[in-house]
This record gives sequence, C-alpha cells and structure tokens, in this order.
Amino acid sequence: MTNREINHKNQPVPPLFTKRKMKSAITAILIIGVFIGFLSPFGMDEIPLQWSISYWLTTCTLGYIVYMPLTYYGDLLLMKVLPVHWCRIALSALVGSILMSFVVPIINWVFFSQQVDYHEQFWQVLPKTIVIGGALTFVSLIQDYLSWQKNELLVQKKLNEAHQQRAEKEGNLPLEKFLALLPIDKRGELYCLEMADHYVKVYTSQGHHLLLMRFKDALKLLENYPGLQTHRSWWVSKSAITALKKDGRKISLLLVNKLSVPVSRTYADNVKSSDIH
Repeated sequence: MTNREINHKNQPVPPLFTKRKMKSAITAILIIGVFIGFLSPFGMDEIPLQWSISYWLTTCTLGYIVYMPLTYYGDLLLMKVLPVHWCRIALSALVGSILMSFVVPIINWVFFSQQVDYHEQFWQVLPKTIVIGGALTFVSLIQDYLSWQKNELLVQKKLNEAHQQRAEKEGNLPLEKFLALLPIDKRGELYCLEMADHYVKVYTSQGHHLLLMRFKDALKLLENYPGLQTHRSWWVSKSAITALKKDGRKISLLLVNKLSVPVSRTYADNVKSSDIH
C-alpha cells in the first residue's frame, strides 16, 4: 500500500487556457512546424523550404485551435460515459482528426491553389490527420500528466513542511509523522485506529485508509497523543468521542464520525477512568 497515492478523482478542473499553456503551445507549434517543414514530407521537397515551413506552421496552429478545445471539453463531457481518461482523449482526438480533414484541403487551396474536393480529398487526408493529430495529442497528454504530477508532488512537499513546522511548534511531531504516512486527501483530524490483519485502518476527518504496519507500532507512535486503547484491535482519540453507550454489560464509544467502537472488559476500567460519559 503506497503512501504517495495520487488520486485522480475529485481534482479541480484546470482552465482551458493559461499563460503557461499558451507559452508551451506556441513553443511546441514553432518547434513541430519548423521540424516537419524542414523534412518537407508528402512531396514538399519540390517547393521552397520557407514555403514548406510556413505551410506546416499554419497547419499546426489551426490543428491546435481544433484539437485543444475538443480534447478539453470532450474529456469533461464524456467523463460519465467513459471512466478511462485516455479513452476520452482518444475519442476526442478522433473527432478532431475528422474536422481537420475538412480544414486541410482549405489550407492546401490557400497555399497551393488546389481545388477543394471533399469527396476525394477527405479520405486522402483523414489517415494523415489521425496519425499526426493522434501523435501530437498523445505527446500533449504525457506533458500534461507530467506537469500535473510535478504540481502534486510540490503540493505534497509543501503540506509535509507545513505539518512538520506546526508539529514542532505544538510539540506533536510523532502525530504529524504518523499522519504523513497517509495519502494527502486522507490527512485530517485523527479519530481512531482499527487493527485489520497485517494492516492498521486509520480513521480521520477525511475518511479512512489502510497502512501496512503493526498495530503496536502505530500505538507507539501515538503514545504521547491524548487517546486510549479500548480493545485489542481498537484505539480512539479522546477528542473524537461524543458519547459512551451501555447495552447490558457491553460498552461502546460513539465517535464524531458516527462510528461505534467496542470496549472490551480488559480496557473497560481504562475507559471509565478517563471520565467519559
């Protein structure tokens, strides 16, 4: 069970256009356009180099204008239908390739005075737009993922530093070290621990998470934290207890997250001495 899980769900949707994205897009268009123009594919070695570069810069620019909004909004609209991110992007890119197959003949008409005949040219252009557009979309997808992952790691680093500074200030360093074992989205106010085979199930105000560690090792980390063991498999934070329930000889503690924690006979005196009502 990794402690650096990256949760792709419930993430805020990034804006379509930002200064950083535009700068990155312009740089990519210039590099790709010049590179493909210099290669002069599809028989373009017979025309001047600057004309070939101008053609591909124009094509890449229009391609960005077509593909970027389609993949962005396609990803959002298809989220409920297709749960896999790359499938949504691939389908959106295919739609973009179909649209570009109508755009490219117009570009050819502007640059080479070729008559626009979609009945014939569309099917000639479509395979090329699928390959080139798909490849560029894939590269953009990888770039966005790496950028997102880098930001997530930076956020995690800042949170860890903030937790550690607060812990050192308040004297709760062992607690913060323990919470640092949890994924970012599960860190919060500590409620209780439950032993589950070779794991410890940690309950916080943000939910619960399984940690691969021994129960007694977890208790050792929290020995100076205001809490108490209620059962051989349970430990609770005193601040999370809202009520003590009695059902005959059975005793349990009700927590703020509506969880009912059992109190065994072994630890009953420990709970009673803690003045919990």
